Formats: sequence, structure tokens, C-alpha cells
Amino acid sequence: MRVVLIHGRAAAMDIPGVMLRDWTEALRFGLSRIPLTIDPADVDVRLAFYGDIWRPDFKQPLPVIEPAPPTPELGLPGVSDVALWFDEHLGVGDTLAETLLRDVDDYLSEPALRTSTNQRLIGAINAGLPDGERVVVVGFSMGSFVAYDTLRANPDLPVAALITIGSPLAMPSFYRRVAAGAPGSAVAPPGGSNPTPVPSQLGMWVNLWTRDDPGTAGHVQMPDRYRPQAPSTIRVQDVETWGRSVSPTNPAAAHNASDYLSSRVFATALHAALAMIAGGD
Repeated sequence: MRVVLIHGRAAAMDIPGVMLRDWTEALRFGLSRIPLTIDPADVDVRLAFYGDIWRPDFKQPLPVIEPAPPTPELGLPGVSDVALWFDEHLGVGDTLAETLLRDVDDYLSEPALRTSTNQRLIGAINAGLPDGERVVVVGFSMGSFVAYDTLRANPDLPVAALITIGSPLAMPSFYRRVAAGAPGSAVAPPGGSNPTPVPSQLGMWVNLWTRDDPGTAGHVQMPDRYRPQAPSTIRVQDVETWGRSVSPTNPAAAHNASDYLSSRVFATALHAALAMIAGGD
């Protein structure tokens, strides 16, 4: 049984093997904390990593490297120099550089970037998947945005369940972008239509949030904003999981993928999704 994880924003410099190892450990620790009717050894965890597409050197021309005496590099201070000064003198760290919507706007405004990102998830879902087998997709933060957008645009993908964690999908500023970015449309369809349906291939969608996670603002609107396509189809189940508290020095502490993946509530949701697949529902 395959579980595909997809990460959030600001992962450009992360190493996919390290992320997969750490997140898999968190997920399996969570499963170890609840009663199981499935064998955890049967769970095939994979990572749809797209962070390197945002890496600064992704399209950088490669230089010719030759042995030569070093030459001094002159220029204006970079962001790292400015951030270091602020951190040393004012106690402000790299959060100065974080902008919540920048990556999402890049994703929606650049078709090639959007296609490349979605293909990473599609590839992780389909690669070597036995005929007839279905997958669980877990989207963290911006990864929930990518997961939803990909599933909405590709109803033939063999995905039975979506679990979103730390998701901003219901936050008004995000939701407007999701609705306006509906496949085949540059703007949201007129009133009366449904630009953000529950993807038709899903048999389950669980949205997990924690009280102190700023990325999950507006989560209570998930079932209303992402509506079923017919009365008989599923609705988003919005569920709280208790996580870490924030502090004045780290207001985003609760927005942590490993905390979600290792929680008993996430393990319960994942177990339900895997049991659904195993039962053929």
C-alpha cells in the first residue's frame, strides 16, 4: 500500500533523501502509537519532492572550473549578510525572508513551473504502481495546495485518499488563488458553479490542523469551500490534532511536518485510509 508525501514551501535547499527518511520515521512512529489492523511493513512510503525546482541554481549555467589563483569577490552585501546583522544585533532570524504567498504565486503564474511541480507528484503516484492499486497522498502546507491542484486536474490518478496537514487551503488569500487557478480557467467560474470540488477519485479527505499553527487559519471553512460534486460524494473531514505550543521567538513552531506525521490523530487517519484501500472500498 503506497503513501505519497508532498512537502510545503521553502524546501528549495532540502535534500529529498533526508526529508523522506525523517518524515517516514515520524509517520511510522505515529503508527506505532495506535492499535493497527494492517502490517506497517506493507506500507510503501514515497516522497514527491519538487523543492529543487525552486533551488536558486536550478537553471544556473555551469561555469568552467580551472585551476587558477583566487580573485577577490567584490559587491554589495547579500541577503545573508543583512540577515546576519539583524540576527546579531536585533535577535531576528531568517524569518525576515519568509513570504507566505510567494511560492504559490510563482506556481500559479508560471505554467511550466506548475506543470513540472505537478509531474513530480504524478510520477511518485504512478511509478511502478501495480494495476488496480490505489494510493494515499499526504500534503503538507503548500504541498496540500499542489496535491489538490494536481488531483483536481487529473481525475484519472489512482488516489483513494487525501490527507492534508498544516494546510492553508481554506485561508481566504489562498482559497482565492485556488479558485482562480481552476484547470482551464484564468479566473474563478461564475457563481453557481463549483471551482473547488472534492476531487472525484477520492474516497476520503481528512484535513488535520493544530490550534497554534498559523498556516491553518480558516480550516473550519474547508468543508464549505471544497464541496462535494454530488450529494452522494464525500466531504472534507476537518480534525484537530494537539501539537506543540508557539513561543515569542518562534511563532511558527506549530507548523511542523514531523509533528503532524508523528501524531496519533494523523496515524488514525492514515490507518483508516489504508484500511479503506485494503478493503477495496
